[in-house]
Amino acid sequence: DKYVGDWKDGLPNGQGTKTYSDGSKYVGEFKDGLKNGQGTYTFSDGDKYVGEYKDGKMWNGKYYFKSGRIDTQVNGEWINQ
Repeated sequence: DKYVGDWKDGLPNGQGTKTYSDGSKYVGEFKDGLKNGQGTYTFSDGDKYVGEYKDGKMWNGKYYFKSGRIDTQVNGEWINQ
């Protein structure tokens, strides 16, 4: 894995880009080494999550599938489409 961005106390903090060995990539905010705040995670298969992360977990946003399907998440819960 590779991280390029802001650091604090040896951990990703602030804006950054993390590219994973499987080809997926996250561009957005970090706090104490975890995805936290607004960001976009692009999976290696082309699916994408755009929205807010909280303590490293998807929290409020949309998951865009290559197939065209879109799922929505509110306060950490997926809403049935």
